Amino acid sequence: MRAEEELQTKSTAKALPGILFAVFYALILVAAGAFTGVWAAELIQRAVFSLILGGIVSLVIRKYYPHSVTDPEISAESEKRLWIIVYISMLLSVLYSFFPNTIWVFVPLFVVLSLFSTPVIGITVASVLLAGTAIISGCGALVFFLYFVSGVFAVMVFLPLDAEMKFMMPAFLSSLCLLACEMCGIILTVNARPDVQMFILPVANCLIGIIVIYSAFRGYSSLVMFRYLDLYQNLCDTENERLLELKDEDPRTYMMSIHTAYFCERLASRLGLDAQIVKCAGFYHEMTPLNADDREEFYRDMQFTNALRILLDEYEEYVSNPGISLSRKESAVLVCSRTVVMTVMALFEKDQNAGIDTSRLVDAIFDRFVKIGTFSECEITFADLSAMKQIFKEEKLYYDFLR
Repeated sequence: MRAEEELQTKSTAKALPGILFAVFYALILVAAGAFTGVWAAELIQRAVFSLILGGIVSLVIRKYYPHSVTDPEISAESEKRLWIIVYISMLLSVLYSFFPNTIWVFVPLFVVLSLFSTPVIGITVASVLLAGTAIISGCGALVFFLYFVSGVFAVMVFLPLDAEMKFMMPAFLSSLCLLACEMCGIILTVNARPDVQMFILPVANCLIGIIVIYSAFRGYSSLVMFRYLDLYQNLCDTENERLLELKDEDPRTYMMSIHTAYFCERLASRLGLDAQIVKCAGFYHEMTPLNADDREEFYRDMQFTNALRILLDEYEEYVSNPGISLSRKESAVLVCSRTVVMTVMALFEKDQNAGIDTSRLVDAIFDRFVKIGTFSECEITFADLSAMKQIFKEEKLYYDFLR
């Protein structure tokens, strides 16, 4: 089995977007300096520092952008989207340097960049852009620090997203943090008597930030999070036409698919996988043809996503060659769920009133998988296997539905 941390990211990004970003960023910062009339020595400094900062952005995206092995096409599309957001953020960060530092809308940049990549990438890129803005504006380290703290805090309270996409409380907490930082770091240092006008820009900063983050969440939910929601809901509906046909033609196989899908969803949720994809595979693995051409036609008719196709392809390959090792966690969840359900149903078919020691049965099934090398080259970890076994052992009451 592979180490779990090796599965989350894969450096497949191309170097060209990063190189172009570093060069373009350097040109923008130098042009901004020339526009404001800074000395030639400072222009050289900006050019050097901006190239280094741009290089950091390029490297962190290339090395740590999460690449889906299951669905590389979607990963490539997501990476292009991220670079567009990075370029827009870069232009905004340069623009901010010409405005009062109380109106720098940097907190949304931290959140949006993290939302469409990972917190590590988002915080790093936003911090680099913030450093560039600080260089252009000539503000002190305190201003950089207060926006850095506010941005990191916002990322921590907004992310990761769950199915409910909570927004109000994270928005309140992040705004409160930004206001406190701006009051202590900027307003209190102004050599003037405090008045209401001093608080207008910080409050406006918070309001604009909330609007931007909310808009980004709406875009993310439609483009990424719930992109295939309607499709998977239809496929996983027990009243789906194909499932009803299977129920009429082969009730036993239908029930096996229903129960397999139940365990697939539970295990996938526990392991942090895409539960909808694995659950869908649980419903349709028995209907998937063995012949590759027939299988491809079946996929097209059902409008299966690429991720679901890859999962079912690996399952069918494993069924045809039981001695080979699985490679993906999703496949391991599907195979284990099907095997446990099929074994329990077979025992109840022999004796409907049989008392089954599910704990020993589950241990025996997993021990056999390990012995024959089913997980030898799989992404699954020993911790994942332990969690899966625990779920199967906890479902003692559910097994009565298999009688």
